[in-house]
Amino acid sequence: MFEIDIVFAFALFSIGLFGISSNKDFLRIFFSLEMLINSVIMILASSAKYLNLADNLPLAYMFIIIATLEAAVGILIFAAANRLTNVVTPDELNEELSQ
Repeated sequence: MFEIDIVFAFALFSIGLFGISSNKDFLRIFFSLEMLINSVIMILASSAKYLNLADNLPLAYMFIIIATLEAAVGILIFAAANRLTNVVTPDELNEELSQ
């Protein structure tokens, strides 16, 4: 059902927004961003299925590719920062790099 998909996508988007605004940890912020992107993908895919809008499928595929690339880059940045400083929070990273 399309309404259930939209409600679930809205809940996923809300949890992602809350996660971005409340956390200071790199990984939690990163996973919250992934939740935001996945909610948009879910809306595009469910509208393509239930409303017979085939124009949304290439857009959904593009968002999936962007989300995959963003995940790879985010994990690489986190790994590099953690390897250099052994710090996982952005506030401590700023203090570590400024010294």
